[in-house]
Amino acid sequence: MDIEEIIPDRLYSIKYDDEDTAEYYRLFNKEWTDIDFLLDFFQSHEEFTKNHFWSFLGNNPEIAVARVLKDAHKLEKHLKKLAVNSNNGDVPDLEEYFEILEGKYFYELEMTPMKGYGVMETSFLRLYAIRISFNCFLIVYGGIKLNDKIQNSPVLKEKVFKKIDSVRRFLQEENIMDKDDL
Repeated sequence: MDIEEIIPDRLYSIKYDDEDTAEYYRLFNKEWTDIDFLLDFFQSHEEFTKNHFWSFLGNNPEIAVARVLKDAHKLEKHLKKLAVNSNNGDVPDLEEYFEILEGKYFYELEMTPMKGYGVMETSFLRLYAIRISFNCFLIVYGGIKLNDKIQNSPVLKEKVFKKIDSVRRFLQEENIMDKDDL
């Protein structure tokens, strides 16, 4: 595992040994911007776009793809603006964007697992990060949420907690406790 700087002193991304790129770039330069990937994803999981959570889509994979493309573009711009605000002491900042990931990590005070959403209302997009220091986050995973909970959403349920746990172990083994250690 390696850590790549995305936005100096504010946003970092994990690069897993079995991946070509860091998670941030996997999401924003590949999966969330690849029409063929997205269309295949939504067609493969069509039963989830029929549930009450996404019923407003009218069971149309093309509409879902268009929403992800638009949301991913807006989210990347939003993250950059939040990082600038974080550097300048302005709000909203990255601290306001990321929320504590509830469940088994809710009471973690160090290397706190966090989640972020796309910027569109009823967004499919989810970013999972670890809070390294105030306004400093390490992206560990991201994906498309198709149901009301991670546990009910394909792909996310299989990977989110495993990725978070493996990165937290890596950070502990490497004695990375705050942004000065990155």
